[in-house]
Amino acid sequence: MTVREIAKLAGVSPSSVSRYFTENENVSKSVAEKIEAVLGKEEGQTQVKSREKNKTLVLITPHKRLAFYSELLRMFMEQAPSYGIQIVFLPVYKCQTSQCRSILTRLKPHGFILLEEDESSMIYEFARKMKIPVVLCAEDSVDVKDGGYIHVNDVLAAYEGTRYLLGLGHRKIVFFTNYGKGVNASYQRIIGCTKAMSETGLAFEEPYVQYGALTRENGYAFAQKIIKDQLDFTAIFAFSDEMACGAICGLQDMGIRVPQDVSVLGFDDLPIAEQIRPRLTTMHQPLEEFIRCALDFFSSESTMEISREIMLPHSIIIRDSCASVKKGEGE
Repeated sequence: MTVREIAKLAGVSPSSVSRYFTENENVSKSVAEKIEAVLGKEEGQTQVKSREKNKTLVLITPHKRLAFYSELLRMFMEQAPSYGIQIVFLPVYKCQTSQCRSILTRLKPHGFILLEEDESSMIYEFARKMKIPVVLCAEDSVDVKDGGYIHVNDVLAAYEGTRYLLGLGHRKIVFFTNYGKGVNASYQRIIGCTKAMSETGLAFEEPYVQYGALTRENGYAFAQKIIKDQLDFTAIFAFSDEMACGAICGLQDMGIRVPQDVSVLGFDDLPIAEQIRPRLTTMHQPLEEFIRCALDFFSSESTMEISREIMLPHSIIIRDSCASVKKGEGE
């Protein structure tokens, strides 16, 4: 039976029937009774239960144009329907605070999913006031009180990535990173890299550290800059695959071969890592597991049954962009 057919039999508007099922807005008790009378008692109870199980989550989309976030958004869109979950994407950075509050109040979401903390203060405030759980995906946080966060051990992953390059004989490693804030992923990766370098008697410091957004454009520009500055190096560890791919292109356009002359290591293991040539060696984050755990969190009868912190395993995916340093060059 279609929405229009139900509306005609119940003597209400099709939009009222649509609101009844989607819960985008409340319908009056009298309208609900008319609709349920048409559906029949047994079918009406089934529909009510279905409505109760359907959940709307608001995914706060970051303003950064990074392939990492695009891949997460794509996965959420693909997996959410199988959970009976509706995902609403909200670019907070384009909204005034008052507009965001109005939109969120109207939606009455069951939860928020955040991909970063930069634009999250208003969301945390709103969520706490409305007692709505929050999940921070692929980041760590000390601010998530009513919800959880899902991430890898970024300190250990960066440490192991650096140790991998050191194990290949590299001692002059350049790191491409963004600035660490609070306890975010970049901050923790910096700690891991610093620890690995210090254990070998080496320093994590400029000019062997280049700071900027983890974009392909910056990877390209940084690679060309350190070549023009005649910096002596044999490897680059970029904190995103996108940045690493930009670095490879920047090096190749300067006549530098990868990995014969310079090794390049990425972070994330996005599809682009398989598409570029040479194929990118990178630290793997289980993005599909991030999505599954986030959706499982909200699919539980009680989100309190789920651990507040979920740390998923990382690994290194060895492909073609890293090689042992030539004798005498890594010293």
